[in-house]
Amino acid sequence: MNSALYTGKVFHARHFPKKHAFDYRIFLFWLDLDEIEEVCAQVKGISKNRLSPIRFKRADYLGDEHQDLKTSVLQRMSELAEKPLTGKVFLLGQLRTFGLYFSPVNFYYLQQSDGHFSHLLAEVSNTPWNQRHHYLVDLSEQNSCEKAFHVSPFNPIDMQYQWNIKQPDSRLALTLSCIKKQKHFEASLQLIRQPLNSKHLFRVLLSIPSMTIKTLVGIYWQALKLFIKGVPFYGHPGNKDKKADVK
Repeated sequence: MNSALYTGKVFHARHFPKKHAFDYRIFLFWLDLDEIEEVCAQVKGISKNRLSPIRFKRADYLGDEHQDLKTSVLQRMSELAEKPLTGKVFLLGQLRTFGLYFSPVNFYYLQQSDGHFSHLLAEVSNTPWNQRHHYLVDLSEQNSCEKAFHVSPFNPIDMQYQWNIKQPDSRLALTLSCIKKQKHFEASLQLIRQPLNSKHLFRVLLSIPSMTIKTLVGIYWQALKLFIKGVPFYGHPGNKDKKADVK
């Protein structure tokens, strides 16, 4: 089975106008989207059933919930690339846990037949507006792109994103920097691959019962700290967001 768990840490560092940094432990699912049924059948605790502790709910992710997720991802990638993209798709993200789901970003990696990952689609969500936006990164180039979606009220919209994404294997590393003349902020993942089986799943759930609660509490707690430090606050730009989808 190609699917796995990735465990490790997420790091945030703000460099301007005031310094602020933190990190916390995290786990993410790494799902081969061709293996959803196999994962649900083989890993105790994961299913599509409403009562399952860990649930893959199609409506939690991009596209029409009546269309399989892989097809929706490939269509969105192809739209943004302005050319057909094909291959195997892996989801790095969260599943619904004990009925709760929020993921600030889901990553979809596109793998070619030679095993090389050619593209990454980042599905970014914001809270409390419940909007989504997609960024496509060509992993052979990883050029900077214009920020086009409001996420943190402590970062202005007129910034550039710079991606640094390594090929995932036994380790997974990804960094996103926000730049406006200088580096204002960066977030990174440093993860280690673990087998996706009932034993490892139970172990990570004991240490982090709900990534959703941990993530949401962390977002608002760190926002309070930034507010107290006097970091400038930027309101939601409303219709200025480009192609933001409400879901």
